[in-house]
Amino acid sequence: MNIKSRKIIGGNGKVREHIINQFNLNGLKEKTVFFEENGEIRYTVLFEYDPNGNCISEKQYDSENNFVSSLEWKFDELNRQIEQIERTAENEIWDWYENQYLDDKTVIYLAKDKNGIIQHKTVEDKDSGVQKRYDSDGNFYSKIVPKYDQNKRVINRKTFDENGQVTQEDIYEYLDNTEKWTLIVENKIAKVEERTKDDNGNDIFYVRKDDKGNSTEYVKWTYDDFGNAIKVENGIELDKPTNISEIKIEYLNKNNVC
Repeated sequence: MNIKSRKIIGGNGKVREHIINQFNLNGLKEKTVFFEENGEIRYTVLFEYDPNGNCISEKQYDSENNFVSSLEWKFDELNRQIEQIERTAENEIWDWYENQYLDDKTVIYLAKDKNGIIQHKTVEDKDSGVQKRYDSDGNFYSKIVPKYDQNKRVINRKTFDENGQVTQEDIYEYLDNTEKWTLIVENKIAKVEERTKDDNGNDIFYVRKDDKGNSTEYVKWTYDDFGNAIKVENGIELDKPTNISEIKIEYLNKNNVC
């Protein structure tokens, strides 16, 4: 179901965010308007699509309809993303990324500056998941090697420097619908994150902990029958929320796409 309107209401009863979406005849979102608490327009985002329904442009305008920024995408004949460019209010390139598909299993990810000069390159083997990274001079400096379980889920990911030394290790554990991620840097636990999903794949619980196991952030979500969040609770210490937001959603009437 397409969302026509969504309001996020904080625990103090004030509207924290209010948006209204408009859709084209194909049911694709073509405009989103963000409003201030007093009902005035904060900014507007316009969307454009290619004939295959891929979003190729997302342009933001301020309350006076001045251009603020944009994201642009290109896709190949297989609908694979091959380029993403972010532009500033001056229409200058801020971020520029390209994906090159050498064959069915090898992908090269490039980060460029505004002049198109390569600043960073990552080469990934899609079958093994191994990534090799190169700096702006083309020098190899890092390799990421994952391991998988029988369900093809990542259980371990090690980052090696150019000398073959492990600089980072990511450990993943799975129990029912909960995934636990432990980040180890220089042989010390940097943080632990746990994420639980419902049977539809929606996040219902997230917690981040420090190396002593203390919660530094948590979030809980409640969803409606269409899989959209209608309540969000978050805080630092578990079950001691600093904010509880209610989300009111109005769905699009199929008889009127606008």
